[in-house]
Amino acid sequence: MIKRLAHEITQSGSAAAIIGGAPLAHTNGLFNALAVNALESLVDAARDAEPILGFTPESLPGEATAPMQASLNAFAQSALSGQPHAPQMLLLYEANPIFSAPPSLRIRETLAKIPYIVSFGNFIDETSSQADLILPDHAPLESWLDSMPESGSLQGVASLAPPAVLPLHDTRSMPDVLLGLAHQLGGDVAKALPWTTYDAMLRSAFVALRTRGGSIDAKTDDDFWDAAQTQGGWWSSPAPMHSTGLRSAAASSGPAATKHVPVAMAMPEFAGAAGDYPFYFLPYVSQSFGDGSLAHLPWLQELPDVLTSAMWSSWVEINPKTADRLGIQPGDLVEIASQQGSIRAPAVLSPGIAPDMVAMPAGQGHENFSRYASGRGTNPLTILAPLAERETGSLAWAATRVKITRAGGPDQAKLVLFAGGMSGFPHEEERR
Repeated sequence: MIKRLAHEITQSGSAAAIIGGAPLAHTNGLFNALAVNALESLVDAARDAEPILGFTPESLPGEATAPMQASLNAFAQSALSGQPHAPQMLLLYEANPIFSAPPSLRIRETLAKIPYIVSFGNFIDETSSQADLILPDHAPLESWLDSMPESGSLQGVASLAPPAVLPLHDTRSMPDVLLGLAHQLGGDVAKALPWTTYDAMLRSAFVALRTRGGSIDAKTDDDFWDAAQTQGGWWSSPAPMHSTGLRSAAASSGPAATKHVPVAMAMPEFAGAAGDYPFYFLPYVSQSFGDGSLAHLPWLQELPDVLTSAMWSSWVEINPKTADRLGIQPGDLVEIASQQGSIRAPAVLSPGIAPDMVAMPAGQGHENFSRYASGRGTNPLTILAPLAERETGSLAWAATRVKITRAGGPDQAKLVLFAGGMSGFPHEEERR
């Protein structure tokens, strides 16, 4: 198969090898990424073409950030240790770690140890409900928005969008709150943050990019700032690349890549012995709710899933042959168990999933997130093993093995389908 694919890729004028998703979420995810990048580099060298490489953004001023798993783990250990320098205050912004982090990180216990918690959330969720003070932020359309890609760009890119409407309620943006606090504290903090508003801070950062290569042609700083808002941000000229060298790409990928560290080939590790837990477990981002932060919106709850037509609920996808072997019918209640615990969800039979795998959308299973999301469905993240990618420390969310058993009939599962499910594939099975 490898030889056949190699011939097909090299003979095609448009084939490209790009990695993402679950292959990066294994314990050897970085090696997988580098291997695929190397393959694409070889193919492009044979074609004398510019390479398509991920994880190679041009460096912009700033520091590399630690992976979320490593950051949360270090934060939890610091708070739970009871040491003199343990965190005394926590600011929450667009984060719900009690829901989104594996229970093994003990985030709920960590928050209970912190004396004072402030949340900038607009809705009560599992984490903001633990806060001592809630300062609702503006809605996105009421806010200044800026962003930079984490990786995959051969250009420096910084997006920018001004508010589209005035605030409807008596809210205040999180950056403006922090700037106001800095001025009240005075001293070095006020000197480090001299701006009075967040848009002034953004303007200062963007104007500094005016002299970068390939920048906006503007006569004054004001013209540059106006142009950046009009076109939605700033981007540089493409970085020079050569298809013969991965190292030249890595050289411009920011602080984390300034030191060349070889990554040895490694097989992925999984939590759970194959004999006891015969299925790979794959949670995936919901098309409606993302990571679960949009589950409180009723019009997204009633949006049918594209493939299954499921709505207002969770489900687990199982291969039809696997389901037949286990005595599972469409809509049956199924228990999915890992070494970390178990959850239950109705079964949806899908011919597109491998026989040794089960998959679940994330986003449901909230304990406290408005009347539309609370107590609805199941959170698959609660049974993930605490394995991490070896080199980066990121959560290896595709490295958990599970076992599945039938736990009840459709009357107990309460699967809500808009179109009655995928009724076409049994006929396809019969024709084969």
